[in-house]
Amino acid sequence: MGQDESAVNVSVSAGARGGVPLLRVAGEIDMATAPGVRAEVLGWLETAVPVAVLDLTGVSFLASNGLALLAEAAQHAHERGAVFAVAADHHAVLKPLDITGMREVLTVRPDVDRAVAAVRGLAAGPVADQPFSSVSVCGLPTGLDWEDPRRRR
Repeated sequence: MGQDESAVNVSVSAGARGGVPLLRVAGEIDMATAPGVRAEVLGWLETAVPVAVLDLTGVSFLASNGLALLAEAAQHAHERGAVFAVAADHHAVLKPLDITGMREVLTVRPDVDRAVAAVRGLAAGPVADQPFSSVSVCGLPTGLDWEDPRRRR
């Protein structure tokens, strides 16, 4: 049989722009995908100090699990003395941030360049731009999309 049309794909890739570590997340962040994305974001933040940008411009759905992930990521960065910004331009991300008031707490910019500009001057030293590399989500390689097997019929 064919694949269930409601299957959720999420991809995560890491690199840097303008000397700032950057993690791109694309797809849906919901109950099924949030734990894997959370592990990757928190692990990435361990290496991204003193500044980091989380690019959510490719996220098409952000459930409450995703909001919790963002709050935890911001706290994690703060505890390590990192400046943390989010790039988001889709109403599927911005609306939940507005409704919950998280947009007032997080540094949110409409694109990666503006998010990088918001944190660039605070870096202790430059990080060379790197090509994006795959990281895993739930132990599966991503550079490709990851399909949550629980969403298959």
